[in-house]
Amino acid sequence: MGQKSGASALSLQRNFGIGSYRTAWALLQKLRACMLRREISQLSGNVEVDEIFVGGVKNKEPIAVAAEVRGLGTGRIRLRHTEGRTADQVQTFIIESIAPGSKIVSDRNKNYVTIVEKGYSHDPQRKAYYWENLDRDNDRLLPRVHRVASLVKRWYYGTYHGRMDKQSLQHYLDEFVFRFNRRTSGSRGLVFHRLIQAALMPKPEEPS
Repeated sequence: MGQKSGASALSLQRNFGIGSYRTAWALLQKLRACMLRREISQLSGNVEVDEIFVGGVKNKEPIAVAAEVRGLGTGRIRLRHTEGRTADQVQTFIIESIAPGSKIVSDRNKNYVTIVEKGYSHDPQRKAYYWENLDRDNDRLLPRVHRVASLVKRWYYGTYHGRMDKQSLQHYLDEFVFRFNRRTSGSRGLVFHRLIQAALMPKPEEPS
């Protein structure tokens, strides 16, 4: 798990001499499943939120993106593979990923209008008048989530060549979040230690 951009099952198989691709893939999936425990720590403060797509023309998959505002930089992030871009799906992502009382910074899409009824404040961004005739203005409107979106797409197509299984896409996204949120760590050993800790922690019981 030391590769900066992530490891594919094929590279894991080659580097560690694992007998079969299927075994390497299953091992990676188990590790990815431990990388993000949503019930432990939600994002907080001012949080930019938007949606992106990955995939080809005929198999685009929607992904919700949230990124903490930390001065001029980006704090922690969350990514969620959603079934669509409806208000219910977007707001469910916000409720599960971002602590109540936080400020949601978004575009002026109607999906965000009623988020204030869920215990959040809302700061919908408006394009400056001098942007009206410029392309790609969203990158400046919500710079953090669009910076993350650019990195996700580069990772998706560069490391995995756009060949992620749809049913497993969330696990891949959890791996990206795990790596991004620990990008400033000076100790690779500590990152590995955190992953092992997560793997050993019992999962919360499913509601009956």
